[in-house]
Amino acid sequence: MKIALIADIHGNVDALEAVLEDIGQARVDKTLVLGDIVFKGPLPERCVEAVRRLNTVVLQGNIDELVGKGIIQPGFAKSPEHEAALNREMEWTRSRLSKAQLDYLAGLPFAHEEQVTDKLRLRCVHANPANLLDIYTPADSDDRLYDMFAGSSAQVAAYAHIHLPYVRFLDGKAVFNTGSVGLPFDGDPRASYAILEAEGDRYQITLRRVRYDVERTVRAFADSGHPYADSVIRAIRAGRRPV
Repeated sequence: MKIALIADIHGNVDALEAVLEDIGQARVDKTLVLGDIVFKGPLPERCVEAVRRLNTVVLQGNIDELVGKGIIQPGFAKSPEHEAALNREMEWTRSRLSKAQLDYLAGLPFAHEEQVTDKLRLRCVHANPANLLDIYTPADSDDRLYDMFAGSSAQVAAYAHIHLPYVRFLDGKAVFNTGSVGLPFDGDPRASYAILEAEGDRYQITLRRVRYDVERTVRAFADSGHPYADSVIRAIRAGRRPV
């Protein structure tokens, strides 16, 4: 069984299309989407439709909930200024989406478990198994990362949210982050996703990077009215968090 896992598309349809083309060439059996389809990028509506056409498991990210329901989760905004910025970008994003697309984002499931082989189970979440906001990083202790397996018999756990791809092995288990398709934070502007390949109880996790036409994405911001276009353009060119 060969599974592709993608996440954190963030409205960047050019990056998404490049990743889907790469996945097609890799001849995977299934593609799973771990959330955050919209926000930041210039074409959220096209990203939602591209993901829906995959006809696969799609999890809700914190941004999908925020945009779909039109609310900022308690604890997400770090200051009044941050809350104002989130509201401004949320309003812009919601204005680009139909009611059906908003309802789709609002109704996505929180978690998914996949029986990859008869001996290997995969847990998938957006941020962690408890909520959509708490951050787990590759620098965390083994004990903290074991939280990814709480209440599950899975041997492998996949998540997104931090936009930093990595694989960590924990005494017979593995945790990995897919990185971000549309908005990497690790200094590499190429789109990131992961492939899990398994047979029996043996498995391999591969983190893949895919080049796409960043400047085409930049051009899509023209006349979009996106409130933070300049910040996002700098971020996608550098592969860094928007500031």
